[in-house]
Amino acid sequence: MAQRKKKSASNPKRAGLVSLISAAVLFVLVLLNQAMGGRLPLPSAETLETSINSALDELYDQAGLSSVPTEAEGDLLVHFIDVGQADCELIQTPEQNVLIDAGEIGEGPAIIDYLKAQGVSRLDMVIATHPHADHIGSMAEVIDAFEIGTVLFSDVPDNLIPTTRTYERLLDAIERKNLKITLAEPRSRYDLGGGAVMTILGPLVEEPEGLNDTSVICRLDFGSTSFLFTGDAEKPNENALLKAYDSSLLRANVLKLGHHGSSTSNQEKWVDAVDPQVAVAELGKDNTYGHPHTEVVRLLEERDILLYRTDLNGTIVFGSNGETLQVTCERNQRVW
Repeated sequence: MAQRKKKSASNPKRAGLVSLISAAVLFVLVLLNQAMGGRLPLPSAETLETSINSALDELYDQAGLSSVPTEAEGDLLVHFIDVGQADCELIQTPEQNVLIDAGEIGEGPAIIDYLKAQGVSRLDMVIATHPHADHIGSMAEVIDAFEIGTVLFSDVPDNLIPTTRTYERLLDAIERKNLKITLAEPRSRYDLGGGAVMTILGPLVEEPEGLNDTSVICRLDFGSTSFLFTGDAEKPNENALLKAYDSSLLRANVLKLGHHGSSTSNQEKWVDAVDPQVAVAELGKDNTYGHPHTEVVRLLEERDILLYRTDLNGTIVFGSNGETLQVTCERNQRVW
């Protein structure tokens, strides 16, 4: 089984910065050259880009940052993509690519660039955990940009189906590509290839009161390593899963905190049942919701659960060889 390693050109933000600096430097050099009567030798674009990349690497090192946030190794890669106060996760197994949610409106170009930088040309599965704008905002653009396999939606009751333009745009994109929507059925399993298996655990709330209650909850297993993705699932779903499943199906190495680390989710008995080594919160810097809530952070600290946050760490990538995990962050790298 070939180990997957991301290329050093995998940060679209960095590539854009290098291009911008290169253009500015070249403009200044041209002006200087004209002022000196054409006697100043001009570097090639390749030489200029190499020099700027080297300078940026040194600046990143001095600041304690990772200049290449996605340079993680493993047969399985799980990316928690920084899209602000929104969710977006990419799973890369040895054989397939899976996208869970697609950020807010306006994030489409950045998400598409990021996926292409990881070598993605086809998404074998796209999961919309639930139809809130901070989860499906840019999914229509992503579907338009790639070859798509399965589209998995939560089963939303008629009285909760949104009439927003964002939701309609997503349905239009699915129709344009003649794709079929598959409803997420609890206990269904998907073979993602190379030994990776996705199991749908929820939602299990019988009478959802809001769209968060319809969030798809899924578990990814690869060898002895595991991830639990929860969308915006709140306490009613956590309670339903605790009642429905044996603890072995809930326990996971990495827990994606529900609802951006809100206290409406992530209750004590749920966290204890999952018993993760690491938790991830996807959220925006200085968000107005106060996520992650203090009581959730305290709960994790009391259990020595390491917390990664996209507002502080940027994009977070886990690599698994089936036995152990490694993690790489865009910034504020922590050892684990």
